[in-house]
Amino acid sequence: MKKILIIALSLLTLTFATNAQDKKNSKISEVKLAVSNMHGDHCKQRIEKNIPFEKGIKDVEVNIKDNTVIVKYDNTKTDVEKIRESFKKLGYPTEVSGSADEKKQ
Repeated sequence: MKKILIIALSLLTLTFATNAQDKKNSKISEVKLAVSNMHGDHCKQRIEKNIPFEKGIKDVEVNIKDNTVIVKYDNTKTDVEKIRESFKKLGYPTEVSGSADEKKQ
């Protein structure tokens, strides 16, 4: 009887942990931005140093060759327009190049 109870509680705990993780991941969105005026490592470092400090930004991947940046963000704290405005303040105008949904297809 104890074994069955322990197994049942373990499964219940695992289910709650999985649901909590799914809710957390559902807040994270991703956008791919085409960035103007990005010319080398200095620009890459400037973006990597400043953009992650903006509210809601979780990760930034800069690709100098393609002049693109992939930004992962908490969609409950920021949105694409606010992210684009942050880039503009640094002197890098952007256009939306894609999203996580487009990458999966």
